[in-house]
Amino acid sequence: MEEGIQTDRIYGHARYTALYDLELKDFREDLPFYRRHLPATPCTILELGCGTGRVSRALAADGHRLTGIDLSFPMLAAAGLAAPAPAPAPHYACMDMTALTFRTTFAAVIAPYNTLNLLSDPESLRSCLSQAHHLLAENGILLLQLYIPDQELRTLDGKKRFQFQIFGCPDGAKVIKEILKSMEPQSFLVDIIERYRLRFRKNQPTEDWEYTYQILGYGFAQWQDILTEQGFHLEAAYGDYDLAPFVQEKHTTLLLALRRGASNPQ
Repeated sequence: MEEGIQTDRIYGHARYTALYDLELKDFREDLPFYRRHLPATPCTILELGCGTGRVSRALAADGHRLTGIDLSFPMLAAAGLAAPAPAPAPHYACMDMTALTFRTTFAAVIAPYNTLNLLSDPESLRSCLSQAHHLLAENGILLLQLYIPDQELRTLDGKKRFQFQIFGCPDGAKVIKEILKSMEPQSFLVDIIERYRLRFRKNQPTEDWEYTYQILGYGFAQWQDILTEQGFHLEAAYGDYDLAPFVQEKHTTLLLALRRGASNPQ
């Protein structure tokens, strides 16, 4: 650990929420995927891992009735404080996506921006998918964005790969985001370290934050197997936001549209 770097849980932390929102609040490239596969008429949608409400608000503005869940109180607070979408506004709840407690069904369940990768325990993933299947109406649709590790990361044999991004803040401050990834191919787990270096205007102290977590690094075939096992049928698989067909050797983004089968084998 570098001297001066503050560490905290990645979720439930207000500073991380602000950094997350800075990076993603204006991101729109994934919305055409959801709009292509959602029903043309307004429907009920459950969003798993809604974060600060970026996707929920956009789809609510289309007329859909959104329920978004997340484990992070700061994320949900930010979602509630954001400029409201036209009626019906999204409803947000603090809930674990492996312990869904709804007593109704939804026409669609969505898990944007690699949310399911955060379920690094395969049994937790199965539990989440089984419950999503149960909560989908007959012939309902499941829409996912997943991260697929590239071949280079798989062959680094635990060594770290470094990337960085720079974001500008409205007040003129800069945020430098450093990302270190490593993967043990046998476990299918990707270790991620995110470091945020906040550089404010003159005479203000700087801040350095570090967040460490793991994600599940399954390939396309493994995702397809576990989704089929849980009663979902694949309708479409895309490899980028232009909705080009997924190619294993080329793409690290996997966008899946899956239809609920007649019954869940679990």
